[in-house]
Amino acid sequence: MTYREAYNFGKKLLIAAGIEEYDNDSSLLVQYVIKSPNWFGLDHNKKLTDAQEELFFELLSQREKRVPLQHIIGYMYFYGYRFHTREGVLIPRYDTENLVQRALEVSPDRNIRFLDLCTGSGCIGISFWRRRRWEGHVDHGLLTDISPEAISLAKENIDLQITNDDDPGEITDELGTHLEVLGSDLFEALEGKKFDLIMSNPPYIPASEMEGLMPEVRDHDPRLALTDEGDGLSFYRRIAAEAKTYLKPDGYLVLEIGYDQGRTVPEILADADFGKTSVYKDLAGLDRVVVAHR
Repeated sequence: MTYREAYNFGKKLLIAAGIEEYDNDSSLLVQYVIKSPNWFGLDHNKKLTDAQEELFFELLSQREKRVPLQHIIGYMYFYGYRFHTREGVLIPRYDTENLVQRALEVSPDRNIRFLDLCTGSGCIGISFWRRRRWEGHVDHGLLTDISPEAISLAKENIDLQITNDDDPGEITDELGTHLEVLGSDLFEALEGKKFDLIMSNPPYIPASEMEGLMPEVRDHDPRLALTDEGDGLSFYRRIAAEAKTYLKPDGYLVLEIGYDQGRTVPEILADADFGKTSVYKDLAGLDRVVVAHR
C-alpha cells in the first residue's frame, strides 16, 4: 500500500465514522507511522513497509472508534509549539489560542508576573511565555492546576520545549527558571502572591450539556476539566470574587468562555467591581474570550 493509498483508505473510513477532520487525521496518521513531519514533501507513491502498514491500520481503528488523534499520536501543536498530550488531561483546542492572543495584546511592554489558572497541559502559560520571550521580555509565570496528572504533564511540556526547541534562536532553557508549576485549587495555595496578568480556561460546560458533546471530548477528556457539575459559571464566580486580591493595580484578567456566556460572565465580573470588560469572538464568530481590567 502506497502512502497515497493509505491516506485515501483512511479518509473513507473516517468519513464513514462521522469524523469531520478525516482529511487532516488520515494524513497525520500516515505521517506518524512513517515518521515524517511534512505530508506535502513526501513521495506519495512510496510504499509503507509491512510493519508501518500494520501500525497504520491499528491506529486508524482507534481513531475510527473516536479515540482522539492527540491521544493516539501523543502530541499536538498549539500556537505553533509542540505539546505532549495524554489521557487524564484536557486536550488543548485551537480556539484557546484566542485566549493567548488577547493576553498578549493587553500585556505591558515590560517584564511581568503572570498566572495561568487551570493550566492543564500547560499550553496557555508556556505559549504565552515563549511568545513574550521572542518579543524580548523575560516574564515569570506560575501555572496551577488541581489535577496531579495535569501538573505532571505541564512540567513535562516545559521540559519538552527546552529539549526539543523548534526555534533555535529562542532561549528556551530559561523556561525552567522562569516558569513554576504548582498544585492549587484556583487561588488556594497562592497567598501573598501578586500578578500583572491572570489567565484561565476553567471548566465552563454546564452539566446538562455533557451528554451532547462529541465522543472525543465526552469520553476522553477528564470531566473535572470540562464541567463544574452545575450551570458552568461557578468557576467564574470564584475567580471574580478572589482575583482582585492577586492582581496588581492596573492588571488584567483574561478568561476563555463558552459560546453562550458572553453576557453572563461580564455580568459576574461587573458584580465583583471589575472595570472595563470586553468580549472577543473566535474565528467562527462565537464569543470566546473575556478581558477585564483591574
